[in-house]
Parts: sequence; C-alpha cells; structure tokens
Amino acid sequence: DRDGGLINEEGFSIDQMTHLFLTKDGNKLVAENMIPFNTINQSIWSLSAEIFVPAAASRLLSRDQITQMISSGLEEISPGANVPFADKEIFFGPIMEYADSQVSLLPDFISNCGIARVFAYLMEARVKLPMQDEAIFKDTSETIRKALMSTFEKNSSKKEICKTAFEIALKQLI
Repeated sequence: DRDGGLINEEGFSIDQMTHLFLTKDGNKLVAENMIPFNTINQSIWSLSAEIFVPAAASRLLSRDQITQMISSGLEEISPGANVPFADKEIFFGPIMEYADSQVSLLPDFISNCGIARVFAYLMEARVKLPMQDEAIFKDTSETIRKALMSTFEKNSSKKEICKTAFEIALKQLI
C-alpha cells in the first residue's frame, strides 16, 4: 500500500488474508501492525522469495530492486499488473530485458490475460448457457497453457521466456 504494508515471512493464512480484505478502507490496507512505507520499502526487496508477483500498479520495479531480489533467491516473476517495470518503454525496456535475462519472467500479456480471455470467451457463439465459472476458468487456463507451451517449444530455457513470447506474439500479428 502507498502508506505501508505487512510482512510475514512464513506467509499469511487464508483467514488472515480474508480479514485484511474485509477490513480494508476502499483500496487502502488497514492493519494494527502496519509497517510504514519507507521502512517496508527498504526491507521488502531483500526478503527471500522464489516467486514474485508484482500486482499493485504499473511501472514500479527498478533494476536495483530486481537485483536485490535475485541476490535473495528470486527465480521467477509473474506479473499481475500490466507493465510492472519502471521503464519508459511499454514493451521490453532495459529493466524488463535485464529481469528476463536473469530469472524466469512470464510476460504480463500472458500472466495477466484473464479478463481479455474471459471477454473473448463470453463473445463466442459456442458458449453454452447458462455460463459456468468453471468453464470460464478452464478456457482462460487453457489459453495461458497454450501460450506458455508455444513459448517453451521455441525456448526451453528458464530465461528469456518473455523475449521469446514477444517474438511469437509479434509474428502472429504480422
């Protein structure tokens, strides 16, 4: 949150997450043990984590923050926000390119394609009525699986996943 945050290195339980969600003030996190933003922003990037999901907002991640996370064991970035890197460029700026060369970086247009795929699914004539949540979830999951498999077939490395997926997507557009 812009005012602060919480850290639990053991992970938050479903009940704790539910409580945080239900007690928020609009989009603002509310908790008794809030760590002020400046304090949490100094420490959070060096916490040990294998997977990082930047999902708060766009254009936040700096190269220094990524380097700190890699030094602490980061292996994968799976964006939940569009354009999570603080690059001027929308597509494949230097920070994004650096991250892609160092860890497994899923492209945001794959990891974050859910609502676009749901919209496409709802517009298709083959959809049986009434629509079921499970069918929509399966369709979206299958779309993501196909995109990742296509990427893996071209590049089975744990690095440069994003670069490969962009190349495939651009070839499909041309």
